[in-house]
Parts: sequence; C-alpha cells; structure tokens
Amino acid sequence: MKQERQILEKKLQEILHEMNKTGLIKEILKSSLLDEYMNRRMLTKTLGTDMPLNNLSVFELFHICRLINEMQKRIVLEDYFTDDEMTNAMENKTNVKVQYSPTIELKNCSYSKNNGIETWICIVTYKDLYNMMKSGSLYYNMATQRAGVMRRFGKEMLVVPYLNETSIKEIKDTMSKNEFYANMISFNVTPDYNEKLEYSPSDRVLRINTDTFQVSIIDGMHRISAAMRAIEENPNLQGELFLKVTSMSVEKAQSFIRQESKSNAQDKDALEKYNPTNKITMFINNINTMFTEEANVLKGKIDMEVNTPDTWIPFDLFKEGLILSGFMNKINETDSKKELENIEKYIVNFFKKFYDGAKEKKIEIGEENTVGEYLNDPVFIMGLLSTAFKYFKNNDLDSEKISVFMKKFKRTKTKYTYDYPLSNKDKKELLSKFYNLLEVE
Repeated sequence: MKQERQILEKKLQEILHEMNKTGLIKEILKSSLLDEYMNRRMLTKTLGTDMPLNNLSVFELFHICRLINEMQKRIVLEDYFTDDEMTNAMENKTNVKVQYSPTIELKNCSYSKNNGIETWICIVTYKDLYNMMKSGSLYYNMATQRAGVMRRFGKEMLVVPYLNETSIKEIKDTMSKNEFYANMISFNVTPDYNEKLEYSPSDRVLRINTDTFQVSIIDGMHRISAAMRAIEENPNLQGELFLKVTSMSVEKAQSFIRQESKSNAQDKDALEKYNPTNKITMFINNINTMFTEEANVLKGKIDMEVNTPDTWIPFDLFKEGLILSGFMNKINETDSKKELENIEKYIVNFFKKFYDGAKEKKIEIGEENTVGEYLNDPVFIMGLLSTAFKYFKNNDLDSEKISVFMKKFKRTKTKYTYDYPLSNKDKKELLSKFYNLLEVE
C-alpha cells in the first residue's frame, strides 16, 4: 500500500460510522458490486462494524472502498493502493471470496459441563479458522472482548476494536515458519433457549447453526488474525490451535474474560465495568440510574455497555473524569455506603443545577453549531466533574455563579472540548479551565 493501512482504516471507520448512523449502509448492502469478490455475510458484518477492519486483506480493503465509492465518492483509491494491488484485487476473485455455509462442524470434540456451562474442546487448523472468518460465521462482540480503543466521531466517543498489528505480525511470522506452539483460543455460543446445540456423543461432532446461534470470539483474536494472514501468504500451510467452545450468557462470558485477564492490568481494568460488584462500577451505575430523568440529567446517559445509542459519555471516560477531578480519591477513601451515596447525590445535583442554568438561558443540549453542542460532549462532561469537585468540600456552589457563567457561555468563542485521548498538555489545560470555570470576573 502507498500509505500505512491504519490511515485508511481510520478513514473507513469514520465513513462507516456515519453511514450506519444515517442508515445509508442498508442501501450500500443492496449493491451486487462485490458478489464475485466477498462473502455477503462477511461483508455485512464488516460494513456494520461487527468485525475489525485490520482483519481484512489488502484486496478486501480495496473492494470495500470501491463499494463505498459506488454510493458516494469518498476515497481516492490511487492515494492508498498501488496499481498492482488494484489489478490483482480485480483479477483474483476466487482467492478472496469464501462461500458461506451456515453450519460450523467441529470434529473429535471432548465434552464437559463445568459450573453448569456446557463446554467442548477440539483442534482446529489455521485453514479452518480462515474459512470460518471469511465466510462470516464468527462474530467480534465488543461486549465480550478485552480493551478496545476510544475514538471520537464528531462529538461522539465510541469504542472501536483494537488489534495490535505488531503482535499479529510476530505471531504470523512464527506460524509461517511452523514454530508456533499450539495453545487455546475460545468461542462462545450465545444460548438460544428455543434451540439446542447439536452434539453427537457417539461420533463426537459438534454442529453449530450460525443462522440460529451467534458465535463470538472471546479469546484469541490476535492468533486467529495471524493464522488468516499466514494462510493468505501460503494456502498450503499446516498448523493447528486448540479450541474451547462454551455456551453461556454474555454476562458469564464477561466473567470468564475477567478471569483470563488477571495477568493484564489494562484488560482487567477495562473489563471491570461488567463486574456488578466492583465499587467504581456500582458508583457510576448509581449515578446513571438515580432518580428520574427530570431530577437527574445524567440518567441513562453514561454508557455502561459498548456504544449504546442515545448516551453521552462512555463508562471509561466518566471514570477517567472521576480520576482527573479528584473524586476518585474520595471514593477510594471510604467504604461507607452513606458517604458514597452522598458523593453520588452531590454529582447528580451539581449537573442538575448546571444544566438548569443552561436551560434558563435557552441553551439547548446538543443543538448543532451552538454552545449547546458542548453540553453532551463526553470530554466537556469529564471537565465538569472537575468543576463539581471544586465545590464539593463545602458544598457551596452558588446558582448565581452558574447564571453569570451561562450568560457569557452563550456567546463564547472559547474552546471547551479536546481530542481524545487527552495529551498531558490538554489534561492540564482542561483541569485548569474547568476548575475555575465558574469564577467569572
């Protein structure tokens, strides 16, 4: 490629997010342009952002760009792809497309039931995994993955899949040289209580109908991606991995991932939002569910899952705001339910006062091309936690301060939000600006 593929992937993420949000993606999927080149199910998952873009070959990236351009001219293909890549992508149809079969058939499976969870263990080849992925049989569920990365799309902040390119290349190179020691990857089949998985103990074959069941990768995405790239380079490559298949709810799958992530502090921390007994999770969830929408402007606006529609700020950013502001220290200093509840109520009441002040000045939340856009901006909300913390000790916020600020805020040219992730310089500027936000001269 003429540029680093991550540059194109970032551009595609922005375009696909916009097209999914507007519904245009449904029109694109009606096109037959790629019928000879890509499996339709794989295409649907990719365009719907249910599969990481760096899981695609260069040929597939080229075809996705062609398809988008058929609807709207958004990507200059010559800026990213060489002449040879474009020519080969058009000519090598059979090397790209894998025919779809709704059934995954796994042979020589050992069966057990652990903690009430049905589990099968077997061996799969690199080629098996390649075919499962390219046929669209597998699903990348952000709710059952380790840490993604936060990306800003306009004023929205969303979690996008993250795969470490360096790790994938290193694993792929080892696999290509037949030097990779087989280890365990994991799939989870979300239960359908009207259907049962088809398993024959006599011939030890597990059959999964992917039209009925969703099969999610919960551990091993980097190794699967590496195996796919190794097969693309050498279709005759021999190699195997152990596969564990479970059938459990998303909640139990999240518990499994937390267990497996104990050695990785970043993954463990990112997954704690799914732990209902975690102190910080409970604190943020209480703010998100407290009182009525009229009494709590943040009610239902903190995304406790992944990319939930109609929310303002992801759990991880709200948590980061608690850390930057100083609230996290207060939370960690006490285990008193009463004291924690008082902090929760204070934050809710502060935001209520602040947004009531905006309403009095007829500043509409989220109104485009006005300062109202700041009010549901996730980084702005992070900053407001610092403003709230300033008045926490004495609980001495004067509503008149808010009224005076809003009068100037309505006409302000000051920038009140930042790109994410925040640089150290931006963090310092944000904290200084918001800590003194209401000290208007």
